Amino acid sequence: MNTTHRKFCILSALLLTMLTFSFSDSYGQRRNEEEIRKIQDAKIAIITNRINLTPEQSKDFWPIYNEFSEKKRSIHRSMRQLVGEKGASDDQAMNNLKEVQDLKQKQLELDKEYQARFLTVISAKQLVELYKAERTFNDMLLQRLK
Repeated sequence: MNTTHRKFCILSALLLTMLTFSFSDSYGQRRNEEEIRKIQDAKIAIITNRINLTPEQSKDFWPIYNEFSEKKRSIHRSMRQLVGEKGASDDQAMNNLKEVQDLKQKQLELDKEYQARFLTVISAKQLVELYKAERTFNDMLLQRLK
């Protein structure tokens, strides 16, 4: 087994262990800050390993990534609120749907803006790996919740 494969296996085992502990006691309850920190640490570990950041890239990459992630979370929260409104009239529901479309456009613009910013720090190949790592991480979280 080569070193890279062994690192990936160890990292995956660590992630699954952290996720198991994070969700075992809090399933169905609001996650506390410690659990959220553990999840974020696991995500950082997967991304760092997957895209092979150099120390120089890392110091420039993470501030951009964290800013991007916060803006993306904000957009998603807004969309969930709009779609989750109960008791809305047809007119209000239509307005909410239009707002959701506007937020989706805002998400697309955000993706384009940050893609350009990421490419000043990491290569296109690393950016593709970042997208894959995020998808892998999200899939793992969804599996743990099932």
